[in-house]
This record gives sequence, C-alpha cells and structure tokens, in this order.
Amino acid sequence: MIRRSIFIFVTLIIFLAGCSHEPDKNTLKIQDSPDSSLSVEPEKNTSKTQTPADSDQSEPRSENQIPLDSNQNKPTAPSTDEEILMKPPGRFAGSNYDEQKVKAALDQLPNDLTADQYTEELLLLLGEDYSSYITTFKEYDTEIKVDIERPNGNITLPASRKLHISILLDASGSMKAQINGKSKMDSAKDAIQIFADKLPENAEVSLRVYGHKGTGSQKDKQVSCNSTEEIFHGQGNQTNQIKTALQSVKPAGWTPIANALKSVKQDINPETTDSVVYVVSDGIETCGGNPVQIAKELNQSKVKTIVNIIGFNVDNEGQKLLRQVATSGGGEFTSVDNDESLKNVLNKAYIKLLGEWQSWQARGEGQANTQKEQKQGAFNTTETKMQILANKEYDNLLKALRYLQTKYGTAIPQDVYLQITERKSLAWNYARITKRRLYDEVAKNGKQVYDDFKNEGDKNIEDLKNKQNN
Repeated sequence: MIRRSIFIFVTLIIFLAGCSHEPDKNTLKIQDSPDSSLSVEPEKNTSKTQTPADSDQSEPRSENQIPLDSNQNKPTAPSTDEEILMKPPGRFAGSNYDEQKVKAALDQLPNDLTADQYTEELLLLLGEDYSSYITTFKEYDTEIKVDIERPNGNITLPASRKLHISILLDASGSMKAQINGKSKMDSAKDAIQIFADKLPENAEVSLRVYGHKGTGSQKDKQVSCNSTEEIFHGQGNQTNQIKTALQSVKPAGWTPIANALKSVKQDINPETTDSVVYVVSDGIETCGGNPVQIAKELNQSKVKTIVNIIGFNVDNEGQKLLRQVATSGGGEFTSVDNDESLKNVLNKAYIKLLGEWQSWQARGEGQANTQKEQKQGAFNTTETKMQILANKEYDNLLKALRYLQTKYGTAIPQDVYLQITERKSLAWNYARITKRRLYDEVAKNGKQVYDDFKNEGDKNIEDLKNKQNN
C-alpha cells in the first residue's frame, strides 16, 4: 500500500512539471508569429508623456519634436545654434503663458525622466519664439547706399541738374575805351576766358555778343541794334573753342541789351533746370528796347532764368538803370572799374555755382553716417529684445523646474538646471555675436562710402581753389 502511494505521488509531480512547461512553449510560438497583433510583449515606456491637452487632440505634437531622419528612422538633433533657437515655440510661450495651466501640464509629467527629457518637455511648454529676431538678423542688408549722383570729372555739377549759363558780351563801340592802358573789350575777354576755364564741365554754355556790327553812327544804328549773335554753344569743358570765338569779336556799334536778352530764350534747352545770365556791359540800352521788361519775362518763364548785370566802368546814371534790369531779372548788379575787379566778380559767381561740390560732399557724408547709425541702432534693438525674451524664457523655465522639484524632490536631475541655463546663454550669445558681426560690417561699409565722398569732394574742392588762385 505504501509503495503504491509513493508511486502515485511521484507520477503526479511529473505530470504537474510537464504541464508547467507547456505554456512557455506556447508563449514563444505567439511571439515568433508573423502576425504582430498577437504579440503579448508589453508596451515600452517612452519619454513623451501625454498631457491632458494632448489627449484632447487628434494630431500629435510633431511640430515640437525633433524631426526623424528618413534614412535612419531616428531623431536628428539640430546642428547649429540657429536651428536650435528656430524650433517652434512651446504651447505656453509669449502671450499664451498661464501659470495654472503650466502647473497642470507639469503635473502630468512622471518623476523618472532623464535630464534631457525633462528639458525637452519644459521647452515644449515654455520655449519662446526667437524666429522674428533671427530672421531680422539674417535678412538685414548691411550695405550703405547713398543715392546722390556723383559729379564726374574735375569740375561738374550733378547730372540731375541741367545748368545753362549765358554770357552776353557788349561789343558796342564804347568798349574800345581803355582803362590803365588796356581796352575794356580785352579786359572783358580775359575775364570771360578765366570764368569759362572754371565752368562746370557738364554745364551748357552759350556765349552771345551784341552791338558788334555796323558803327556808332546814326546811319548804322538799325544794323547795329539788330546785331546779336551766339558765337559759341557747347559744354563748359570746351574752353579752347570759347577762346577762339572771343578772338574775332571787335567793338563796333550801339548797345541793344534788350534784344540780346530776348535772344537768350532760343539758346536755352527746354530740359534746363537752372539758367543764369551774365551781361557784361559798359553802358545802358541805346537801341530803344526795354531790358527791364525782358529780364522780368526771362525770370518768370518756364525755365526760370536769373539775370545778372556786370557794369564795366559805368557812370552813376547807367548804374541805376542797369541795376533795375538785374532786379527785375531776379539777379544782382555789380559795378567794376577795372579788369581785375571784373575777374573777381566772375570768380565769385563761379564759386557760387561750384558750391555744388561742398553740398554734394556734405550730403553724401551725412547720409552715409545716418544710414550707418540707423542700421546699427536696429541691430542693438534686435539684440536687446532677443536677450529680454531669453531672460523671460529662463525665468519661466526656472519657475517650472522649481515646481517639479517641490513635487518630486531629488527625483529631478540637477543637470536640468544646467541645461536651461545653457539655453539662456545660447540665445544671449547668438544675439550678441550676430549683432557684433553685422554692426562691424555696417561700420566698415559706412566708412567706405563716407570716405568715397570725402576724398572725391576734397580733391575737387582743392582743384577749384587752385584754379581760383591761379
């Protein structure tokens, strides 16, 4: 009986052992099955913990996660500071910040994440949007562009200014008279030639004589009073042609100032923007014309013309009448009594015209400095705003981290503090270094443009002074 009982007991043990082994084999068969839906392998824990806000959305937060590499099917971390800062902002960034909602989202985080995972989750909630500042830095043009047309050559006016200069030379018989052993005509020719040598190269110049035909006799009055002729029309740089034209002029007859002024209209190009007349005469109108009225019409015409009168050794009565002509023409009357004073008057007029150089230089330098300072100011502003945003982000991240620390204690890795501090430094340094690079580029470009205007202006102003002195 005892032996039979032992046999039954041993047999039962063997049977139970065999039953306990069969389930293991069955489990392996299920796991190896190609039908993955039958697998009973437990789901692995991930670093992304779903928050209440996430559970209400049908779409995943893929825009706030590191993109997957299509070849390796694994996350690809941003490779540059710029890429890191250009990641989309967190759900509670900027004006969306709500401390209570942030705490509610933090309550959903587990207490067993790594430092990297905690930092990533915090940025998904509180990372700020730096894209506008980075885009501003990337797209800002550091070039300095001063839109002022440069004069070309040694002495020119800006191409936008079309200047016409008319010189009317009295060739009446009285110009034969001498002052200090030199005829008025020769003195006038010398002064005009000196004036012409200094004219702006791209100015349109007309040289007209009047009273150069006939004689001073009554029988030749009609011929002489009708005599006005343009003997040169060209550019200010054609000084040799002007000199040649002057050589043939001889004092002859009467003084038709009004007729000469009336002829100026046909000498002026319709596209002219500035027109100036210089009448060199030793006396008043002697042909019965009305130079006061003609000068007024010129000054009020479509191409406004300034009429200046240079009275060469004119008596008091003559000065009074010529002054009226200049006044009605919007110009000035100047009385000179010898060839040297005549040259000085024309020199003065020339310097006034050539004031364009000083104006061009000053405006160019000023605009270069203004643009440089404006762009550098914009860089400073962008840097400051970006760094202020980085401070705000850091404060919010630190507040959230302390909340987790209070909740979970030492379970929160200390490296998270280091990582959010590095995040702040990253934004600060990017703004500082990028600003400095662009700032220096603008400074260099601005100085180059400034120097271009200064050097070219100085050279031409110096040339002008040398010509004046000579």
